[in-house]
Amino acid sequence: MTRGRRPLKALIEAEQIALRRGAVQPAPGKRGDAFDLIIFEETRTVLVKVKRSATYFTNPLEVLHQYQRELARLHQVPLTLVTAREFWIRSPRGKWQFFLIRHDSVIEVQADGTYIYRAALPVIIPGPARENDSAGINGEFPSENNK
Repeated sequence: MTRGRRPLKALIEAEQIALRRGAVQPAPGKRGDAFDLIIFEETRTVLVKVKRSATYFTNPLEVLHQYQRELARLHQVPLTLVTAREFWIRSPRGKWQFFLIRHDSVIEVQADGTYIYRAALPVIIPGPARENDSAGINGEFPSENNK
């Protein structure tokens, strides 16, 4: 994460990436603004915040942790049926990562805004431990009637 002046090189590159998706309007303002670019796609308007990072992120939770303040500010921008919020990160070697900021989640997307599908992994939620009972799927215990 960087602090200080606006990431001008990243903003110029981001504008070039955004132009592949539609008309682009840079948002004049300061580093602390909620978004830096507005992309006018055919079916929606996308508000984009651009940041630089010293690292590459392996999952959206890392981004959420590293950029809490910026994502909270972007999350305050209202969503409608025809708007979207995205958070774009440029690594020092010029690699880009793109994240869609929804009401309840952060999802990694491709440069064109399409989803990156990942294999769903099962999440096992442990239930309360009881003696002589074996936990079933998802940590659920068999009911007393099923013993």
